[in-house]
Parts: sequence; C-alpha cells; structure tokens
Amino acid sequence: MRLRAFVVLPLMLAGCGETPPPKPLPTPVAFAPVPGLERLIGKPATAATALLGVPGLDRHDGPGRSLQFVGAGCILDVYFYPDPAAGQPTARFAEARHADGKPDETARCFTAQLAARLAAKGHG
Repeated sequence: MRLRAFVVLPLMLAGCGETPPPKPLPTPVAFAPVPGLERLIGKPATAATALLGVPGLDRHDGPGRSLQFVGAGCILDVYFYPDPAAGQPTARFAEARHADGKPDETARCFTAQLAARLAAKGHG
C-alpha cells in the first residue's frame, strides 16, 4: 500500500505546476447600425467629443466608459467598451432622456445636439 502512495503522489503533483491554457478573448459583439447614429456608434470617444464637444460627465466603470452630453433640450449618454478589432474602446450604445428623466429618442437627441453645436460654432 505504501508503494502505491509513492507512485500516485508524484503523478498528482506533476499536474500542479501546469498552467491552464489561456481563455480565448471574447468575440466582439456586433452592433446593428442605428439610423442617425452612424457617426457615433462604433467610433472612439475622440469622435464623440469632436462632434459634440466636451462632455459634462466622463465616467469610467471597470473597462467601460460613459460620456454624457447635455444640450438642445436633452441628455445623451454614450457608452464605450473595449473593441479588440479597433484596438481601443468604441461607442457600443447610446441613450437619451429629457432633463425630467423621461426617455427621448436617441438619434433625435444626437442630431439636435450636433446641430446646436454646429450653430454655436457658426457652421449652421
């Protein structure tokens, strides 16, 4: 019986030093184009700030980031997540609401904020 312990124990310990194979990276989630948001979704945060200006809120939560733009009678939140294909976080989702918290149509809010920014810069 002692002989078996000497044979089995080294076999059990042999597997202890091995590291498990690395987990594959998650497949990037494909996003459906949202009419009116083509200039925002799938783009990095620099594209959002170039279009809409400095966000009123820039928040990081783990690997995610959200930028909040306020103007043109609505609040637009844009959410960025790592995108291995792009090599940087890109906008994956956006949502809009009115100042009173009631939902707004996201593409409408984005378009209104973009138009207001262009008009303020003298391009509209």
